[in-house]
Formats: sequence, C-alpha cells, structure tokens
Amino acid sequence: MRLHKLKELLEVKGLKCAIITSPASIFYLTGYDYITTDIGNFVALIYCDGIATLIVPLLELYRAQDKVKEIDLVAYSTTLEGEKIIKGSLKDAILNFIKENKIGLDIQNTSSIFYNYFSKFEIIDLSKDISIMRSVKDQEELELIKRAGDITTAAMKIAQDKLTNSEISEKYLAGIIDMTMRTEGAEDYAFPSIVAFAENSAFPHHIPSDKVIKEGQNAVVDIGARYEKYCFDSTRTFLKGENSEIKKIYEIVLQAQLEAIDKVKEGVKASEVDLAARRVIEKAGYGKHFIHSTGHGVGIEVHEYPSISPTSDAELKENMVITIEPGIYLKNKFGIRIEDTVIVTKRKPIVLETTFKYL
Repeated sequence: MRLHKLKELLEVKGLKCAIITSPASIFYLTGYDYITTDIGNFVALIYCDGIATLIVPLLELYRAQDKVKEIDLVAYSTTLEGEKIIKGSLKDAILNFIKENKIGLDIQNTSSIFYNYFSKFEIIDLSKDISIMRSVKDQEELELIKRAGDITTAAMKIAQDKLTNSEISEKYLAGIIDMTMRTEGAEDYAFPSIVAFAENSAFPHHIPSDKVIKEGQNAVVDIGARYEKYCFDSTRTFLKGENSEIKKIYEIVLQAQLEAIDKVKEGVKASEVDLAARRVIEKAGYGKHFIHSTGHGVGIEVHEYPSISPTSDAELKENMVITIEPGIYLKNKFGIRIEDTVIVTKRKPIVLETTFKYL
C-alpha cells in the first residue's frame, strides 16, 4: 500500500482529512480494485487523523476483505445494518468519519453530485497533487507496465502479419488483437482497440468497421493491454503494398517522433517535448494536420498526468511513463500515427517498442 504518500501530502497541505473516490487512486493507495458501475455503488477512501477507512457497498464487502488486510473496512447498505455495516448511502457512511470542517478532495475525479454532497465543508482540491504523486512509478509499477507492453507486442505482431498476408476487415482484425491480448495474459484492454484503414485512419479515434484493406492502403493500429491494472499504449501504421505518398508522410511523422523521444529526460518541460515533434511537422508543411497533443502519461489509467502538449506546465521526472505519438491526418485520404510508451530517466529514455517502425 502507498497510504504513506497520502499522509505526507496531507501534512504538506496542512490537512487532517481527505476523501478519495477515484477507483484508480483508491487502487493506487490501497490495492483495492473496484470498477464502479453506478452512483449507488460508489466506493470511498477516508483518511482522517492518520486513520484510513475504506467504505464499500455491502455487495463488495467480502471481496474487499479478501483484497485489503491492513486498513479498516466499512460497508453501507440501504436495507441492512450491523457490525461494520452502516444503513444508508455512501454519503451517510462518510459523514460518520468526517470530524473536520476542512477536507481534501480529488475534485477532478469526483462527480458533481458527490461534490455537492460536501459543499458545506471547506474543500481543498488535491487533484493535481494526487496526479503528480501517481505519475512517478516505482519499480513494481514499471515491471507491470513492461509486462503489459510484452502482451501488446504479441498482439501488434499478429496484426502486422494479418495485414501483410491476408484480406481482413477492421472489425475482424480488432477481434484478433483483443483475443491475442487476452490469451497472452491481459485481464482487459487499456482502451477499445483502434483499427483504421485508408481514409478511416484520418480519424484518430476511429471505431473499427467492416472495411477491408486493399493494396496500396495503410492501416493505423492503436492498441494496449491492461495487466494487473496497469496499462500500455502503442500505435503503428502499416502499409499493404506500395504507396509513395503514404511513405512520404510516414517519414515526416517518424522523424517528428524520434526527435521528440530524443528530447525526453528528467528536468525537461513536457511542452518542449511536444514542440520538438510539432516543429518537424510544421516545417514539412503539415502543421494544421497535427490535431492532438504529442502524448500523455500512462499507468493505472491509460491517460494520466502529465500531458505532453503545448500548454502543459509539467516537468518530466525520472520514472514517469509517457507516450510519444505525433500524427498527420489528411481528411478523405489517410492518417499516420506512430506511438511508443517511454520511461523517463535522467539521461536517455527507455523506449518500450512493440514492432519495427520503418515501412
């Protein structure tokens, strides 16, 4: 467990009490991995005066007891009450533990309904502090991300083989990718797999369709496995046959990606990494076709702090895990994106490649 980090944060902020409701942050701090399904089944971690209490719906109590051994557990139920079971809603349960008027809250990951429950308190926003806390990975986290990368690599290699040696639709290839990640050990996918052929690849977040790839067309494959709750993210652009225009744009994007990666090290501003990629694409005359940020943090969630964007105020730190994924998108023609997950070090970054990047 990493509750000591929350304790240290509260000491710095001069707070005695915090409410954490983000499933990802609760897992990070306690090891309890619950996916919320609706507002009636939310979970909360209460940390007050040095004591941590995990509050869960009654249907999760046995599972929580199995997962969490070192902190207090309380359940809530609308119909039952008893030892360690509070009758009422999550809000009712939380109010049993809040003795301070001033509380820390992860506002960014708190629903507006939940936030309004506690408007009578003086609320101190801990969102950015917790995001920064989670952004620097320990060795265990790095190993889990690498394992998720190995699984993703296996799926990406099969995708490349299928695209090269057969006619296949976006949906069918996405299915093969997902099945491969599962059979290789993934518990889930970090995000819905993106497979986009030809003109569909100009949509960065395309949903796979029945479109079949043809000779001379490209395929953007953006996938990631989730392994023991940690995510991976990789994109490759493949070409079936020959197409000189696609190769030309591909080389520009690849150069942008390589220059951005070369910029990655501790102490560098995330905005400078973004600028390194953006300059290459702008110099080539395609600046208006690079329509998203250069990357993002990766961890328990596939999109975490820091943003690798022009407006980011983040400074890279050793053992942050980020993506570098520039792209060029030409509407009604094609899009090109190349993405690697990268570990920040004091010097040269560690690039967790999935497949060879040259067409």
